[in-house]
Amino acid sequence: MFEVRKPVTPEAVANLIIAAFEGGSNYWIDKVRHISGNSNEKPYYADPQLYMDPDFLIEITDNDEEDRWNLNQRAIVRGLDLLGSVAHGRHLADFLSENDDAETADVFLQLCLFGDVVYG
Repeated sequence: MFEVRKPVTPEAVANLIIAAFEGGSNYWIDKVRHISGNSNEKPYYADPQLYMDPDFLIEITDNDEEDRWNLNQRAIVRGLDLLGSVAHGRHLADFLSENDDAETADVFLQLCLFGDVVYG
């Protein structure tokens, strides 16, 4: 087996989160709430430095307001790892070539939170 590693910038992560929160995941997300982590931008989730803060936490609530999930550094790492799997190769290629879109962002966020694509 071969392993390919490529650094992912905080800016690239922020761009995926922006695309997910502002379009790609709107069909299943109701609320997004900043719990902790330093941010100097508005909206807070657009700040790449937020994702570098080891204590950042964003709470996400679904449309039924029954389920809540936490987005943190551990979830971001899991999402990136899973995005690199064969099952999501098209989205990984789009992400790495900076050709990602709302669909790629939605898949990434779901991989971060659920470990799989469960909506859409």
